[in-house]
Order: sequence, then C-alpha cells, then structure tokens
Amino acid sequence: MESIQESSYGRTWLENLFAEKIKRNPNYSLRSFAKQVGVSPSNVSRILSGKRSLTFKFALKIADALSFSPEEREHLFGIFSNTEKTSDSDLKIRKTKDLSVDCFNAMSEWHNYGLTQLLYIENFKEDHKWISKILGITELQVKLTIERLLRLEILDRDDDGVLYRTCTHLSSSTDIASAGLRKFQKQILEKAIHSLEEDHYLERDITSITMAVNEENIPKAKEEIKKFRLRMADLLEVGKKTRVYNLGVHLIPLSESINGERNV
Repeated sequence: MESIQESSYGRTWLENLFAEKIKRNPNYSLRSFAKQVGVSPSNVSRILSGKRSLTFKFALKIADALSFSPEEREHLFGIFSNTEKTSDSDLKIRKTKDLSVDCFNAMSEWHNYGLTQLLYIENFKEDHKWISKILGITELQVKLTIERLLRLEILDRDDDGVLYRTCTHLSSSTDIASAGLRKFQKQILEKAIHSLEEDHYLERDITSITMAVNEENIPKAKEEIKKFRLRMADLLEVGKKTRVYNLGVHLIPLSESINGERNV
C-alpha cells in the first residue's frame, strides 16, 4: 500500500508542473492543463486535492503529452522508483533518502525557500496577495506553496492557526545528483542575472575571480566555502529582518583538466 509520504511526492510533482505552466501564462487553468495532456479535469483535481494518488501510468501519460526532456523524465522516474516496497531493514535508509533527494525534488522551486524565510520578516502576514507581491509570484503559487510546505512538515500551525517553521534552516548536500537540485540552482542563477541587471549595486554583490588551481585542493575548498556560507548566515541574520536574500558562491571549472580525468 502506498504511504502518505509517497503519495505526497507524486502530488507535489504535479503541483510543480501545473505551477510552472501558470508562471508562464497567468491565465492558464486546470481545464487547460487537462485538455493539453488529454485527461479529465476532475481526475487532475482529485490528485491535487489528495483524494486520489498519482499513478506512474498517469504521470507517464502527462510526460508523453508534454514531450518531457530526458532530464524531466529522470526526475519523474526518480520519484516513482522510491515508491517501491522496502523491507524493515531498509526503512532507515529510505527515510534518509527522503530527507535528502526526494524532499529536495519536491521543493525544487526557489519560492519554496523564499516563502519559508519570509516568515522571519517583520510584520509578515499570511495574505496571499501580499506574499504574491513580495515574492513576485502568483497568488495560486502562494496557495500551492503553503499547502506543500505544510504537507512536507517544513511549516506547521500553532494553536491559533499561525504559520511557523519547524526548523531554522533547510539544506541539501550539493553533491547529490538530483534533478530537483539542478532545477533550483538554475533558477537561482537566473535570479542572479536578473539582480545584476535590475538591482542597485549597493543591494547586491556579484563578483568573481579566475585562477589556475591545483585540483587536489577542490574538496578542501568546498568545505571552506560551506563554512563561509554558515558564517555569512550567522552575520546577516542578526537583528531586524526586512528582506529575503540568497547567498551563492561559485567555484566552477573554465577549462578541461590536464589530468585527462573528469568526474561524472
């Protein structure tokens, strides 16, 4: 029998797919989506509301209708490969994987993290119109995002119904080969380009350095970058919080290695 968590990941995948369509066309509707993929609007609605599970066959029908790329299919297969039965001895490994790859795939849109941090902003209010304006996303995306974060237990409500975060920070290893992680990082790079062109230079810092390196030092450099990110978070989170930022540090190869070897 499919677990609640497994069903949640399939529903979240469909939510993300539908939200991506809305982002491109605010007038896009559930009926439009159903017609495009050749399924019943009521079936899609039941899956999104949690009244019906998303089967692999149904998901494949959507993927075929939308001409998914190999990477998009990899993401889809990754979700359903984790719904196979496992023995009790595998349960701990399974849960660990859920917290790393599966949960991150479900959270692949940048505004999931933006909204969780928005809760720390002074005078935050759970008003879809206000959140939509602050984050630059649609009100429907706000609604779906809050529902997703509650379902994944990243957000919860207190006795008065007020939203709160169940943890201070969210993280995932940058060494995980995850389609969701790649999608998130691509979106962050796109936001960085937008900031470079639109934000005042006093509001941002986008700099780089080009150097010839000893590749054996890369693992140590990555560890130091991780420590630097945590130090910056400690520094920037002190005092009154007025805006949500993302800190990205890039260390990327610009040439092939003379060693003739490459990690794949």
